[in-house]
Amino acid sequence: QAPGLSALEAEVSHQRPPPAMARWRPSPLPMLLLLTALLLCLPARASSSGEVDPGGGVGLLPGAAVATAEGAQPKVEVPKAGGVIEDLLHWGIQNSDPARLQELIRKYQEKNLTLKDVYGQEVIDAMFIDESAAIRQLIGDIKEFRNATVADEDVEAALDRLEEFVEQIDNAGNLHRMGGLAPLLDLGLLEGAERGPEVRAKALLVLGVATQNNPPVQEDVLTLEGLGRLAARLPRCSPGGGGGDAGGDAGGDSAAFCGKLLFAASALVKNNASIQAQASDVGIFGWMMGPGIAHPSLAVAKKAMGTLETVLAQSPELPLLAKLSASTAMQASVADTLLAHIRGKTSAEESDTDAPEKALRLVGRLLALRPMLFPADFQPALAAAAAEARARCERAFAAGDELCEALVGLAAQADLALTARDIGDDEL
Repeated sequence: QAPGLSALEAEVSHQRPPPAMARWRPSPLPMLLLLTALLLCLPARASSSGEVDPGGGVGLLPGAAVATAEGAQPKVEVPKAGGVIEDLLHWGIQNSDPARLQELIRKYQEKNLTLKDVYGQEVIDAMFIDESAAIRQLIGDIKEFRNATVADEDVEAALDRLEEFVEQIDNAGNLHRMGGLAPLLDLGLLEGAERGPEVRAKALLVLGVATQNNPPVQEDVLTLEGLGRLAARLPRCSPGGGGGDAGGDAGGDSAAFCGKLLFAASALVKNNASIQAQASDVGIFGWMMGPGIAHPSLAVAKKAMGTLETVLAQSPELPLLAKLSASTAMQASVADTLLAHIRGKTSAEESDTDAPEKALRLVGRLLALRPMLFPADFQPALAAAAAEARARCERAFAAGDELCEALVGLAAQADLALTARDIGDDEL
């Protein structure tokens, strides 16, 4: 490190960053370094005589003001849009000292130093990483999952890093062309004990992250027969098939793995009517409406209910509805399961309103599409379950809390649909 510049690190690290910075996962160090460079440029610009011109900022941030008194903090309008990047810049400016920054600039000028001189080539390389090359390297590392000399921790580390990259939609779109989708599917659906369930679940998570809301990647997964392969694995997550306990057994998969499997399947089918029709044909939605919503793992059950409600809103003519309408036994089973979720019998904490909400939303969606579903005694049973859900919510929060009122509103909508079906034509 160059002499006399230790204050630079102190300047950029003496304040705790805002929460947005802590949550921002992809490559935070390069952004902090870029932020430092921006801050060094903002307060001042040296004139040709070597004097520092306090009003000569390069204007990278429109509206950024230089302090009017020495040592005063600049007043910068809080960004109204732009997300984490603008929050980073705003935080950096508000927590900087213009006088100290000007002194650091003079030191740079006097010693003719660059960021490379201060931080070294490795840091500069990290700031300007070749993402394509990095992704290819990670894919190569993941492809070694069948190599027994490669530890689970190394494969999982590569998956963690790849997940960060594919959160960016363009990187996800290039994944298949780079050969990355096939090993994710192969590893995620791997049979036997070659890799632990945590590594296989992580592979499915990365697959789901790359696929969700990304139609080109959804189509790429289809070319790899991914839909059928995911569907074929779901029965091993059925209660009684080994998927209900923490670790699974020889006949089934663990609840944690099943959660990631369902996430990958959900990401593949959402927002695509054509894929939803194919998913219906291979039994994905039938599994969700049966073993899925009744799964002992609440996380799996909630994911199944949420996915079904979304898909039915997007594809209201799914064959699943006709099958449900034709089977009173299936209707009774679905009704019992959803009422249990609404009452909170599947939730350990009274403060967990997510399961009752998802169950009520699914009930409302089903009734909106098929008003005559469910047996005649379903309406009073729903009212009683909704009252219990409200009571649990108000014990956890307070009477009139918005979460509790949201449950009341969803229950009222379902009750209205059930009441309407009993009104005869002559009463309309």
